[in-house]
Amino acid sequence: DISAQLNDQKELERICLRIKNDRNPSVIVWIGTCTTEIVKMDLEGIAPKVEKQIGIPIVVARANGLDYAFTQGEDTVLAAMVHRCPEYKDCNKNSKEQNKKSPEFEVQTISNKESSFDQNRLTRSNLVLFGSLPSSVASQLSLELKRQSISVSGWLPSQKYSELPGLGENVYVCGVNPFLSRTATTLMRRKRCQLIGAPFPIGPDG
Repeated sequence: DISAQLNDQKELERICLRIKNDRNPSVIVWIGTCTTEIVKMDLEGIAPKVEKQIGIPIVVARANGLDYAFTQGEDTVLAAMVHRCPEYKDCNKNSKEQNKKSPEFEVQTISNKESSFDQNRLTRSNLVLFGSLPSSVASQLSLELKRQSISVSGWLPSQKYSELPGLGENVYVCGVNPFLSRTATTLMRRKRCQLIGAPFPIGPDG
């Protein structure tokens, strides 16, 4: 609780330095609660300055209210982390332009078998799964999808901050938890991703 401190930035920097020395994290998440709202603490303005000082990325998430923080905390943090994901660069645009110039490629593509075409389409598609899962469960899910010729290009959150997936227009996203509506909305509106609806992502009906 830093609400009683005179200099918010110095106190936050001190706490983050202690976390850096003790844990050496790849990212630090600031969750703004009722106290920071009451004292009008500018976490979004302080975060870039402290981030520059300590050399660790800082993600700011607002979760006002104790009940809100417990029930929707993950959704709030993931939605804030979406803005830190890199922009996905579609390499297929250049290939499409080349296809228009070379008709031979189009003839070869049409002559391919439908099964191989469908498999290549699934392999090339960029699928990002979002939602917090234990690493063992995430690995099992990735292997199960791989058996079905569906490759997962990234996870949100990723095990390391430097491995955040690229997001863009030609990226498909799907939630592994049913309570991530804010994250899904942010992915569609801010990053223009295509959401795959899954009413029952996990469980006997999944």
